[in-house]
Amino acid sequence: MKNLPQKFWFDENRLEQSALAQIRACLASGQKLAAALSGGSDSVFLLHMAVQICGAENIVALHYNHKVRKNADADEEFCKKLCAGLGVRLVAKSRKKSLKKISEESLRLIRKKFFEDECKRLKIGAILQGHIKNDVAETMLMRLMRGASADGLCAPRPVSKTNSLAKIRPLLALSKAQIQAELKKFGIGWREDESNRENKFLRNKIRNEILPAIEKASDFSFVNSAARARMLIEEDCALIAEIFEKSAQWRGGKIFLSPEAARSPALLRRAIQALLAQKNLKLRAAAVDDFIKACLKNKNAQTSLKENFLTFSAKELSLEISPPAAFPHKKNAFSAFIHHLVFYPFLTPLDVGLRRLKKIFLFFRQTRFWKKFRFRKGFLKKSAPAFSRSPNARSSPRGKKNFSRAKFCPPTPTRQSGRSLRAL
Repeated sequence: MKNLPQKFWFDENRLEQSALAQIRACLASGQKLAAALSGGSDSVFLLHMAVQICGAENIVALHYNHKVRKNADADEEFCKKLCAGLGVRLVAKSRKKSLKKISEESLRLIRKKFFEDECKRLKIGAILQGHIKNDVAETMLMRLMRGASADGLCAPRPVSKTNSLAKIRPLLALSKAQIQAELKKFGIGWREDESNRENKFLRNKIRNEILPAIEKASDFSFVNSAARARMLIEEDCALIAEIFEKSAQWRGGKIFLSPEAARSPALLRRAIQALLAQKNLKLRAAAVDDFIKACLKNKNAQTSLKENFLTFSAKELSLEISPPAAFPHKKNAFSAFIHHLVFYPFLTPLDVGLRRLKKIFLFFRQTRFWKKFRFRKGFLKKSAPAFSRSPNARSSPRGKKNFSRAKFCPPTPTRQSGRSLRAL
């Protein structure tokens, strides 16, 4: 095409075919596509490929400047010049607020929100991303460390959809060496992220240390093997998803399972994931495993989701997210509050109840009543000094000690054993 420098051309058959089919389907329906552009070799190659397949008029490049690196502004200027040379519209945005904690996950979430917001504003339903074979190997190792499920191990997928935005990754069939070789062949430059050489983030440690060690220790390419394993796992996940759709029904916010599905850990896990995803909730992996074990006993099961519960009914063979037990109606706010403090810990699971009891106890310790109760009962701390009666202190009418006029006396050398001393 006329906008491409030095007649850039790449064989489209070498791309991920399912992603390529999705791109052509979007073009056939008259949609424009967004392309994530960072300035690195992967995203630069992706933009040139997008212009070759779709044309510059059908592409909108999106660039986000986190402003956490020394050369971040130079990367943004490079993206502007690249898009101007290709005739592609560029939407660039930079971070204005400071981050409390900089991590790979926090930066990824910021970029994700920027892509989703801009695509919604521009009325674009799909975005191209430059994930490659090396990213598949790195992601697989990271998720194996966390004990991810099969759905987690087959990421990143060629085509996925989140929040009505389709994410297309046509470069999953190519490695970084192949991409950089093609760019050098046509004299196309790119930017290098200097932070990639630092092992500050886990992904960088895997990229710089673990993957080279695996490649050195084996006689095969781990990057290619991981890409093939991802493809095989995705095929199995697609079959499980198809079986799940036939054996589960949504009715009134519940998932009703067939008897066979209720006895299958894989289908139960998929039902839980679907239910949590619909409500945008999360549950710890260990809690999910324990909940599935309880469901397989053909008994009612329940686990806490902070403010709600994930519930399994053995009679209906259904899963639902239910609110906590309702309290009886109270006449005024104060009585409802007291009822909440007293009874709510016992209506929730044990872990939530213990946390709430701890909060109530810590609040109680800050009151004047606790201080009076502690000294009256003699509950002194280990390092607290002793109190003795003052000659001027008078006894109360009932004969009890009156500590309001007690005189503070420092501990004597003979009583510095460190034991708790009772008030005299």
